[in-house]
Parts: sequence; structure tokens; C-alpha cells
Amino acid sequence: MKKILALLCSAALLTACNDFLDEAPRGYTIPELTEDYDKLLNDGTMNNMLFFDAYYPAWKSDELIYTEGSLAAVSQISSFPTSIEAAAELRSDIYRADQTSTEWNTAYNQIYTLNVIANEVMNSRGNEAAKQHLQAEARVRRAYMHWLLAQWYAMPYDEATADEQLTIPIVTEADTQVMDYDRATMRELYDWITAEMEEACPQLEEREEHRMRCYKATGYALMGKVYFGMNRYDDALRALRTAYDLLHDDPNVYLTDHNEKQATYGYRELTMTEMLAYMPYAYRDNEALFCKYSNCMKEYYPAYYGTEPAEYLSPDVYALYDEHDLRRNLIITQDAAGNPLAYPTATFYTSQVNVGCKLPEVYLMLAECEARAGSTNEARSILTELRRTRVMPGYEEVPGDVTTREDLVRYCFDEEAREFAGSDFRYYNVRRLWNDPLFQEQKPLTAQVGGQTCTWQESGLQTDLPETVLIWNENWR
Repeated sequence: MKKILALLCSAALLTACNDFLDEAPRGYTIPELTEDYDKLLNDGTMNNMLFFDAYYPAWKSDELIYTEGSLAAVSQISSFPTSIEAAAELRSDIYRADQTSTEWNTAYNQIYTLNVIANEVMNSRGNEAAKQHLQAEARVRRAYMHWLLAQWYAMPYDEATADEQLTIPIVTEADTQVMDYDRATMRELYDWITAEMEEACPQLEEREEHRMRCYKATGYALMGKVYFGMNRYDDALRALRTAYDLLHDDPNVYLTDHNEKQATYGYRELTMTEMLAYMPYAYRDNEALFCKYSNCMKEYYPAYYGTEPAEYLSPDVYALYDEHDLRRNLIITQDAAGNPLAYPTATFYTSQVNVGCKLPEVYLMLAECEARAGSTNEARSILTELRRTRVMPGYEEVPGDVTTREDLVRYCFDEEAREFAGSDFRYYNVRRLWNDPLFQEQKPLTAQVGGQTCTWQESGLQTDLPETVLIWNENWR
């Protein structure tokens, strides 16, 4: 039982399971009606990740610079500053021996409830179409949670080693009596994830009603994100085109026009305090297609307490913006008192991070897939549509010197960096592109941490399982 508790993390989350009990336990409700299962998906524990400072992809990036002062600032916002420093150093061994992984715990807690819904909702009392929609949503979200875990605790997908490389356990039953789980091979895991999404996405509801729930456009976007991360660009293209078509002109999920939004600020660099008001909360962001948000506090303290930023942005990334790019105004070069910072600092997600999916991701993934497929006109059109909301009028077109298919793919890389500078997107992109021939010219990837230069090794593309998980699963070592 201890092993499964380490895996599923909290038996207190249990709301139902196959043949759970003949009688409902005191203080709990066993779902009977279809609407009960719908309410499970609306619960805050299903939509929030609550990593706080422990979401390490947000700290692991060659785009970031950590000075001694910024590392000192980390200690004010973190319970485990040494683990954050290990992530900043691009290492795989991040967790302290006594440190619990909130990523692991939260994901498997949510997977447990998703299993309850996927396995039991069709037996509930209610509308048959609603049952089918809820089961499909649970399956897509369960598959995506497994995918997220694989990004954190397994190497990137590699067809050559997919049959031997071990990843994470596939958990599809809401059963606390299971004592041992085997880690799936890379092929087993990704075959299961993609099959789940391919089968379930067509059964999702059409409408987009709540950005923390999963509807048809959301499902296809997440499926495209999975294929994109696997370098299966043809499959990603198919899914992302569907998502893009469903989302086009959606009144609830739409691109923020920074030309309009920055008008009241005079199209200048914003201050730290202004940025806190300018950037919306993740769950209120009109660009959030699927919101699974977490507090990340990285840029919250400098504005309110005058501390040094927790990290800086590499000047090389800052140089990717020209004077017409309004996103550059969201990168701060002065502290709260107006003094110059040692380096610029990105404040795109301020105190929160969304590990779900944002609309700009759909645009940029789709543009890159179109470019790789040789559909250069379509790629340019999508990039122009996005850039029209990001740069000053007259500068939204892809430059004329971007002529070849390879040039356009590289331009997509740069546009991804401009759109998500300093965020966790870089971590996922480096994983995806590690062996891409067009990406090799950027290596070696290095980060400056407390005055030392750290090089991103292939082993750092994953995070080692923490001792608090391995101690109950010795065969996983």
C-alpha cells in the first residue's frame, strides 16, 4: 500500500473506484449521476497544479542568467533553493533526498480522478451524449497528464530507442489495491497516449465554455502538442489544423492585440509594477485555451519588495526583438526604483505559469509544421496573423530574406523564442530539437549560474525521479 500511495500520492482524493465499497464512506460522495462526474472535472484540485517554486522546467533554460544576487533572491521564494539552483545548472539530479515532488504527486492525483470518470461515467444515470463527452474529456486529459509526466521524468521521444527506454507507469485504473507498477517503455507510453487522443478527440464537445475544461478544439490542440514534441510533424499538422479551424474567430479564446493594449502606456517599456497589472492571471487570460495553472512567483517579489529578480534573460534572446516588436516592452531593463538591471528580465508570466496550452502555441506549432511540410505560404500567413497582434503595423510580414523552407523553420524557432522568452517553453523546445539537424548550430547550450558556465548535457533533458518515489519502488532505480 505504501508503494501505491507514493505513486497516487493521496488516497484522500478518492471519490469513487471500481467496486470501491458497498456503502459510501462517511464524508465522501460516490458519483451516481452523470452530473456528479461533470462536477468532478470542475473541482479546483483537477485544474490547478500548485507547483509554486518547484516547477523546474521554468528554471531550466539556456535563455536565463542567474547571478549571485538573483540566486539569493530565490531563497526568499523557495522552500528548496538548492533544487532550483540545480535546475538552473541544467542538471538532471534536482531533488533533495527528503524532497517530495509536487509535480509527480499532483499529476497522479488528477490521473486517479480521471480514471474514475473514464471508467465509470458510462454507468451513471444521465444523458448518453453527456456521458460520452465526459468520458472523452477524461481520456484526453488523462493522456495529457501522462505526457506531461514524461516530459519531466523521461527522455525525449526517440524512435531508435523507443522499445528499450523506460519512462513512467501508465495508470488507467482507480484502484488503490495495486501494489506494483511497471515503468512503460517509450513506445508503450506514446502509443497509448496517441491512441487515447485519436479515439477520444472526435467525441469531445464542440463548444468552448470554460478554459479549464477540455473541448474539441482543446483536445486537438493537445494532440498536436504531443505529436509536435515527438517530431511527428505530419500528424501534428493534421491535429493542429483542426484546432486552428475550430478556434478561428472564437469570441472566448483569441489573441491579445498588444497594439491596442499598449496604447495607454505610450508604446514604451513597462515598469515591473505595471507588468503585474498588464499580464492577466492565467485562468483569466483570453489566450489560454486549456488552463492548468500554477503559482510560480518568479517575478512577483521584485515589484512588491524591491528584491533582485530571480533570474535574467540572456542578451542574445533580447537581441531577437527589433524596435517594432511590442513584446520587447514586456521585458524589463530597470528595477522598481528605475535603476538599470544587470541584464533584462522577462516577465511574461509574472507569478503564474500555464502548463496546459495557449493559443499562441497553436499558431506557432502549426506555422512550423506547415513550414516543415513545404507549405510556406500557409506558414507565412499564420505567422503574419500572430505577429499582427505583436508588432507595430507594417512590420508583421515575415521578412523577405526568409526565402527557403529551412529559413522559414528557423524563423519559426526565433518567433517561438520571442513569444515565450524566459518561460518553460524553451525547456520543451530543447527536448524536441535536441537531435534536429537545423538546431545543431545552436549547441553547445549554456547558462550562466552564479558566475559559472553550465552546459546543457543530454542527461539534463529529463529530471531524475526523487528519492521519495524511488524508496517505495526499488526496481525503478
